[in-house]
Amino acid sequence: MTEDIEFTDPNGNTAQPSESGTVIPETDRSITDHDIARYLLQYLLDCRGICHENMLLVVLGKLQKYTQDPTSQVCSTDKLVEIIKGINVKLNPLGYKISSVGHGMGKNNVSSMLKDTGLPSNNRFYVYVNTVTSEESKLATRFSTREIEFIKWCVEKMCVSRDCEVIIDCPIITEVDRIRNDVSWNKCITYSVESSEFFQYKDWSPIEIESLLFKLCGLKWFAKDENGRISMDLRCSVELEEYLIANGISTCENCHRLALQGTRCTSCSRSWHVDCYQHRITHIGKYCPCGESILQNGMYIV
Repeated sequence: MTEDIEFTDPNGNTAQPSESGTVIPETDRSITDHDIARYLLQYLLDCRGICHENMLLVVLGKLQKYTQDPTSQVCSTDKLVEIIKGINVKLNPLGYKISSVGHGMGKNNVSSMLKDTGLPSNNRFYVYVNTVTSEESKLATRFSTREIEFIKWCVEKMCVSRDCEVIIDCPIITEVDRIRNDVSWNKCITYSVESSEFFQYKDWSPIEIESLLFKLCGLKWFAKDENGRISMDLRCSVELEEYLIANGISTCENCHRLALQGTRCTSCSRSWHVDCYQHRITHIGKYCPCGESILQNGMYIV
């Protein structure tokens, strides 16, 4: 996809890369909204197809310095959303789109892992995704048939929640306890899997498995934590969302997206992302629709 997009400026000058490797326009010319959209798309692709909203706002602000149209110099979330909608109109015939999704771990945890931009904290990411109908077709654009079989086998393992230890300094647990203003619950589940389990795949050698897992983490499909556990990253969960829901992963009661991180009611298994959990407690109520207290009778999803 990247090779099909040209970023030559209208005056025939070649755009120059910034220190981060992102292409930026020459300073002696103005650029149009169409140029800004193309540069933003290129930046997102340079970020392996997933980028936090604040980073895109920073890029948008830098690009707008080169435009002569006052209406195009307004750098805001609304302006970014407008540009993304325009990009999606062009991407739709190609079977792609840029999707906005909130990270389940919450805005405070997300912001703590990002470079400070001076912008308000939020949990929103933009993800470049394939919109073709079948999950096999989505995978086929990047992986061989043999690789697809292994990936599907891995994803099926990660569709099953597992009990895990309640680790007090886990960022999700810390944030949920801050919201609850109470001592920790005694139950915790996870959709992550010990990396050693993936090496049980019989059709591949350990070297082949390790190589593909490394590739999948680099593509932001899988993520590996400091303890060696592997989970689905945002890009995987967004592209395969319907498949994952059909395979039993619950959705958030508030935003109705996959709930791979957050909290869950112990009585009825309704789930919330961290920020959605805070929203419910603050603006709706402290009880689950089933009648149980979500302050007292809950578990963590990490």
